[in-house]
Amino acid sequence: MKLCKFDFLVVKNTDFLYSILERCDIMLKWFGRALYVMVISLLSLQVYSFSYYSKLQEYYTDVAEENVDDDTIFLKAINTLMGIEYYRDSPVLYEYISDTGDYQLSLHIYAVGIMSDDVYYDGYMVFVNDVVVVEDGVTVVDPIIKIVIELDQATLNVNDELVNSGSIIFDSDQAFAYYNVPVLFLFDAESYLKIPDQDAYANLSRIEVSYSNRSVDEDDNYVFNESPLFIASNTTISESAYNKDTNLVIDPNDYRLSDQFEGVNPTDSEIASFNLVTDRDDLSEYNAVIWRTMIIYVIIIAGITYLLFFHKRVREHYKTRNYGIRKDGTNSVDAEPIFKDIEYKDKDGK
Repeated sequence: MKLCKFDFLVVKNTDFLYSILERCDIMLKWFGRALYVMVISLLSLQVYSFSYYSKLQEYYTDVAEENVDDDTIFLKAINTLMGIEYYRDSPVLYEYISDTGDYQLSLHIYAVGIMSDDVYYDGYMVFVNDVVVVEDGVTVVDPIIKIVIELDQATLNVNDELVNSGSIIFDSDQAFAYYNVPVLFLFDAESYLKIPDQDAYANLSRIEVSYSNRSVDEDDNYVFNESPLFIASNTTISESAYNKDTNLVIDPNDYRLSDQFEGVNPTDSEIASFNLVTDRDDLSEYNAVIWRTMIIYVIIIAGITYLLFFHKRVREHYKTRNYGIRKDGTNSVDAEPIFKDIEYKDKDGK
């Protein structure tokens, strides 16, 4: 039977449609593979970041957690964790110590320097430790500490809004995080102390330290004592507080040290003469945390990749490897029988 012209066109168009669908199928497969690689790449970065953060947490637990009240050990750990180039051990920019009575604390402000994008930034850190609180004759165990600072200009970027006040809350029971340390940093940089579009910087005008005995409200937020543990200001303080000081004055020339260095980085002689602490701990011994996490991740990804892209082919391979092809095109099994009769031969080989 001959095909009419219409039948020929139908067959030709059908073949063309199948060709288009086959190409689309190939393109979709490659698109899916590329998308999979991209997702895995992004996920790998996230997992590595998580493992590196876990490494820092383990270091903090081992070295810093039990030494918050030891300035030398804890601040060296802060140098290590925060990537601080140095802090100036003495003279301090400001100091207040209350070591008697029911409401005790130490507050120091140190000059610090950091390097970011090959640019040195001067600044200072507010460090609170040696906190002792006694309520009704009972010492509060591990009180929550809140440090609030106020500037004379709105230069702090908080939630994409410039404000003149910033704060941190330190909970010693929580794992290490960049925001969960009893240290508040301020730098002569955008979003910190630099006044936008001006070659000028905001000044510290007030510090308030509050505490919570770990009581919470109905929303599970910590309730801080109505009277602050400490208030420091450069003006008269009218509010009630357990400790007060009106001598909070930070001279910018005392913490802007980079202009006094011969080069970008302080020399050994400058480190000694300015009493700078540049020591950092070696974190290489904690690399096992990263290796452990990444090995587990690679094993999981390898398993998922196998199931998505190779399992079907491997299964088909093992399914058909013992099959042959008959002359009529059908499959024939080419396998050894599991059970078969044993043929015994006599002595003559018959």
